[in-house]
Amino acid sequence: MPERLGQRRVVDIRPGEGRMIPSAGDGSTRGRGQHSAVIVLLGSLAALFFGMGDLLGGVTIRRAGRPGAAISIALTATAVSAVLTGVVVLVYPPEAVSAGDVVWSVLAGLLMAATRPLLYAGMARGPVAVFAPGYGLTMIAVPALIGPFIGQSLGSLAVWGVLLAIPAVVLLSGEGRLPRPAEVVRSPILGLAVLVGASLGSAGLCFSQVGEEAGVLPAFMALAVGLLVLPVASRIQTGAVWPDRLNRRGGTVVGLTSAVAFMLSTVAYQMGSAAVVSALVALCPAVSIALSWQFLGERVARLQVMGGAFGAAAVVFLALGT
Repeated sequence: MPERLGQRRVVDIRPGEGRMIPSAGDGSTRGRGQHSAVIVLLGSLAALFFGMGDLLGGVTIRRAGRPGAAISIALTATAVSAVLTGVVVLVYPPEAVSAGDVVWSVLAGLLMAATRPLLYAGMARGPVAVFAPGYGLTMIAVPALIGPFIGQSLGSLAVWGVLLAIPAVVLLSGEGRLPRPAEVVRSPILGLAVLVGASLGSAGLCFSQVGEEAGVLPAFMALAVGLLVLPVASRIQTGAVWPDRLNRRGGTVVGLTSAVAFMLSTVAYQMGSAAVVSALVALCPAVSIALSWQFLGERVARLQVMGGAFGAAAVVFLALGT
């Protein structure tokens, strides 16, 4: 079983023997929870780059205009992200890594790789006003509910920050409208939304169990696992493993932004509460909306502006309470 709480035996990757790192009493290694400003900054920057990648991916998929474009772009983006993250690992190797760190990273990678095709399928099937808020809220709820049981309790201000992120996600991702309760309950996409959100939230919890000493290695391992899963999904959906030129070009750009987002979010998860980081990352639609308004001339609905205000308030409360 991977190590969770208490002392963790860390295997130093440099010459020498493993050493014991005392626990901070919250299921983490020494120093976690003492970098609140850094955690919020990393989580916010991760949301920025995830939002950029989502917009670029959506534009490329629309331009491709054919089935299978989403999985082809996801495969290319994952490959590019894995290469870039691998280079960073070589330049800045982890200080130390334990067997538990490896297991948690692989579990997170499996969850994320299995979830990405489901995420694209849900967005394509719609309605987006049900699916997007559904998985976003579940992504926040899972670590918020499980966190206290693994030593990741939140202070009162941080709790308010997470609560403010809930209406922010609903308003930002609802495409300018609020779904009717009957529409949500009867929607066949609701179950898939909950599954996707639960997988993403669980992946965040896995990353939060990795020690800070592992650096960005967990991000590389998770992406490498994706390279084992996505080619199979691509073969099933498109009949080919290697994407065409248009999807490769678009996927390459998405991969560059995704690599940065993965590294930032992974380090943030290692340093702090999974609920806090998940709430910040779930605000990434605000970035996509702002960029599409500025550069693509798309209209921003009033409800989305309200969502942005809730999101800004959530970031402030999380910064003060983390």
